[in-house]
Amino acid sequence: MTEPATCSELNQVLDAIQGMQVIIQAIDKKLDIHIATTTERFNLMDEKLKRLEDKIDAVEAKLEQRINAVEAKLEQRINAVEAKLEQRINSIEIQLGQRIDTVESTLQDIAKRQAGTDARLWGFLVTLLVATLGLLAKLLLFDLPSS
Repeated sequence: MTEPATCSELNQVLDAIQGMQVIIQAIDKKLDIHIATTTERFNLMDEKLKRLEDKIDAVEAKLEQRINAVEAKLEQRINAVEAKLEQRINSIEIQLGQRIDTVESTLQDIAKRQAGTDARLWGFLVTLLVATLGLLAKLLLFDLPSS
């Protein structure tokens, strides 16, 4: 069985327990210090992260403004080009209309000239035919030899 412990042995055990309590208290203090520094570090990192997010938001806002400005400039340029193209198209349409009118009037003049030429040609052919028939009739009817 076990032997009874003496008072000196119990004192040694008590001293060991008290020494352990001191060590535990020292470790507890170190742990508290570690927790505090870690919390500080996290708070600093959180602040840095917030500042970084603020900077990112500022850069994003600037980029958005620049993009909007570029879009507005491009829209203006596109509208200007569209207006110029529309003016050009209208100008070309007017010129084509004038040329078409000119060609149509020229074709009408040519048709009138051709009609006049056709009338003269038919007049000449009819005259030639009448003259030929008259000459033939004269030869057949009036130029008979007297026998």
